[in-house]
Amino acid sequence: MATSVVVARDDGDGEPKKWKKGGYKTMPFIMTNKIYDKFVMAGYNSNLITYLTQQLNMSLVDASNTLANFGGTTSLTVVLGVFAADSFIGRFWSIVAGSLFYQIGMLGLILSAVVPMLRPSSCSPPS
Repeated sequence: MATSVVVARDDGDGEPKKWKKGGYKTMPFIMTNKIYDKFVMAGYNSNLITYLTQQLNMSLVDASNTLANFGGTTSLTVVLGVFAADSFIGRFWSIVAGSLFYQIGMLGLILSAVVPMLRPSSCSPPS
């Protein structure tokens, strides 16, 4: 894995400061985040199909299409995040912002499952 060396401004003693960015130091954080993401999405997808079919009374085909649309939308937001990171905010802050939004979304899902007032009222099956 490549490591880039960044040369900072002169600190007054005649030599520029140097520090490393990236490399193998950051790899465990990225890999851990990706592993947790895969576990969460596997459970989330199976639970979402069950929720859409049993609680919202969608047909299995409609629930599968909804799940596919959700997956496509989340994959597209990665491209938007890369554009924002490269053009405006940088790698570190884009990862921080993405992780925060992700955690807020998961917290919202947990709260909607735990707090009864946040659950939608059940639908009656079509007759």
